[in-house]
Amino acid sequence: MYEMCAGLEEPGGAPVWHVMAKSEARTLCGRRLGQRVDGASAQRAGHCSTCMTLFGKLMTAPPAVNSPATTEG
Repeated sequence: MYEMCAGLEEPGGAPVWHVMAKSEARTLCGRRLGQRVDGASAQRAGHCSTCMTLFGKLMTAPPAVNSPATTEG
């Protein structure tokens, strides 16, 4: 499962929305989100293009061989 997390594009950069797997400590683009982004800035933030590209690839890739989506029940 994935979630959107507001964080900085880069240290000291503009706020953007990143994609993070709930079981991971880093975003899909490899960032660790440590600095909080205030709510008003997050509402106006764009999206991390690297995270969105990687998320799109994950959503269109065939399921892994041993994933629960491929098991018949």
